[in-house]
Amino acid sequence: MRLPLLLPALLLASPAAAGPAGVPTPRPARAGKVVVLDRVVAVVNDEIVLQSELRRTTDRHPLLREALSQLPANATDAQVEAAAREVETKVLDELIHMILVRAEAKRFEIEVTEDDIARALPNVAGQYGITVDELKKQVEQSEEYESWAEYKDELRDQLLQLQVSRALANWSVSEAQVREYYRKMTKDESAKVQVEQLSFLPTNAEKAERDRAYSQAQAGARRMREGEATATIAEQIGQAGDVERTIGRGDVAPALEDAVFGAQKGAIVGPIASGQGYVVFKVIDHVASAALSYEEAKDRIRDQLENEAFFKAEQELRSQLRAKAHVDVRL
Repeated sequence: MRLPLLLPALLLASPAAAGPAGVPTPRPARAGKVVVLDRVVAVVNDEIVLQSELRRTTDRHPLLREALSQLPANATDAQVEAAAREVETKVLDELIHMILVRAEAKRFEIEVTEDDIARALPNVAGQYGITVDELKKQVEQSEEYESWAEYKDELRDQLLQLQVSRALANWSVSEAQVREYYRKMTKDESAKVQVEQLSFLPTNAEKAERDRAYSQAQAGARRMREGEATATIAEQIGQAGDVERTIGRGDVAPALEDAVFGAQKGAIVGPIASGQGYVVFKVIDHVASAALSYEEAKDRIRDQLENEAFFKAEQELRSQLRAKAHVDVRL
């Protein structure tokens, strides 16, 4: 599973947000360099969040940069502050959650070491397209962080949140879920198998009757292997309708699908237990598909489903931690 690494906010020139020669595109600045009296904006169990901490975190948060980039170039201070206040409520939720995460980490003895940070930094810098040394230089030259140590502390918090979620959130992805996703993804473009099919159904659920149906299926399979026409056998056992069909991914149960798709042209497959009785197939031909095979696609599908499952479980864990905590928001 490859989970995305959350990046500490840093204003770097990127193709999406840069002008000519990599110069950052001008955007409205928050009129927030003035000194304000500090106050408590939230109480979380026995810890507090101060206005200064919320303000500092908001000012360098990607959500604020995104919100300000949506404002016109001549935006007023009031417009900028309105956008910032809206972002502050979301950032405050993150700060509250981080306090709860630290408490859970202490409770379960989960920690992020200096080695963990050292291993993460090349990943972080690489996602910005720079080296760790270049990242450190830009952090130290920016006005968003007081020091490189502060930047690493923010990264430590994000790694801790990831580790706590991995340890405490309940999530998993089964092979059946991966197969089902593949079937839905390739239903209209997947490979198909042309077969002739015989079905042998018991008249009731008694063991003796099922044994009789299985014996008939064995006899039918033997006659097909000896070269007798499937349609002739079907007529003799009273099976009405056309014996030919085309099977696509997801059209039959996984056990039947695996057996049919794994058989070569001309092979007799069965008897295999189906939902009601037993079936025997003769593989007439395989119809190729432009879609990736299950073996080629399954790892990518599993990664996607695991990321989705992890995100959902992390959100549930967040709600659980919030529900059992005392949180007093005073924003």
